[in-house]
Amino acid sequence: MAHETIIRTATQDDAREIAKFIAISSDGVAEIEWHEQADIEHCDPLDIGERTYQNPEGDYSFTNSRILEINGEVAGMLLAFGMPEAEPRNPENRPAADDENVFAPYIYLEEPNSWYICGVALYPQYRGQGLGTRLMDLANEQAKENGYTTLSLVAFEQNKGAVNLYDKLGYSVVDQAPIVPHSLIRYEGIALLMVRSVE
Repeated sequence: MAHETIIRTATQDDAREIAKFIAISSDGVAEIEWHEQADIEHCDPLDIGERTYQNPEGDYSFTNSRILEINGEVAGMLLAFGMPEAEPRNPENRPAADDENVFAPYIYLEEPNSWYICGVALYPQYRGQGLGTRLMDLANEQAKENGYTTLSLVAFEQNKGAVNLYDKLGYSVVDQAPIVPHSLIRYEGIALLMVRSVE
């Protein structure tokens, strides 16, 4: 039986699925804020993530997301958007690991004026079929359409599968920062900023 695979623009109704994929692709980083807010509101952290991506404004929105479906079932997602012009990173300002500054490494690891792949993920049963590469190719097309010449992303060094895929796709490590340990973050060690020219 042939599989019908489509990639479509996300809608507001996809916000909860987007949040699930961001939880996967961020390896727990996104969930930190969700848990903190959920504790205040006494709700499921995923409810906070869903509400975030229901917003039609800003970078973290369903409007910047694409949904991959196989035979009508949601299988994967890409969230990408443009990074603004900014001063280049200064290694002297690289943040130290600090319990009070969990998000500092990811703020530091930003490539100005690049098309930033914030999240790309597939549900486990759809992995290993080339679909992740297909979503990454879509990011390249989006970058071209929006006038960007560079793609960027952040990966955890310990996530060998992801880093190997990005390396295979032509991404190179241009900077790094120490991960601030946290119970929700699934890796330790170093976060990598990886970039590639748009093709």
